[in-house]
Amino acid sequence: MNEQPRPEIEFPCADYPIKVVGDAGQNFRSQVVTVLERLAVEFSDSMREAPSRNGRFVSLTIFITAEHEEQLKDINGQLRRLDCVRMVL
Repeated sequence: MNEQPRPEIEFPCADYPIKVVGDAGQNFRSQVVTVLERLAVEFSDSMREAPSRNGRFVSLTIFITAEHEEQLKDINGQLRRLDCVRMVL
């Protein structure tokens, strides 16, 4: 089985999308924003928020300026630690 090589990202990368899926309610959006602010991540105010069909979950797409690979790993790890987060893409 041939593995596809990971796409190379040129840093800094403006408008890098991060999608976070979590439980609706529980101040989901504000908890995600708090993590990004704590990590001093530069992000756009134009976030996209979409509820799931049954309204139980919500997805939040945030566009950040990614500075380096370690920053992306740190963001991913910090967001996954939130109890309300189910998935980070």
